[in-house]
Amino acid sequence: PGAVDSGEPERVAAATARLQLRHVVVTSVDRDDLADGGAGVFAETIRAIRRRAPRCRIEVLIPDFSGREADLQAVLEAGPDVLNHNIETVERLYRSARPGGKYARALEL
Repeated sequence: PGAVDSGEPERVAAATARLQLRHVVVTSVDRDDLADGGAGVFAETIRAIRRRAPRCRIEVLIPDFSGREADLQAVLEAGPDVLNHNIETVERLYRSARPGGKYARALEL
């Protein structure tokens, strides 16, 4: 992925408000290249949507943040209504589908 676009959270929030959305799902590509795995961008997007569309329900589909509890906590503290994480496959196939991932860690989320 390219560099983080610092204006994206506000643009997502503006579109949410303009379209008068009642429920949004915020997702991303894996950002293993970032120290926080993209947790800061998720958190800022949630806060921006809350400011511009306070009645909108916010669901986030997050990576496992390589098991870093602080990154997960940053997203949770921003206050999403729904937190989701896709496991992708069964345990037997997990290492081939997600070479850097850990099945047990994904389940812990």
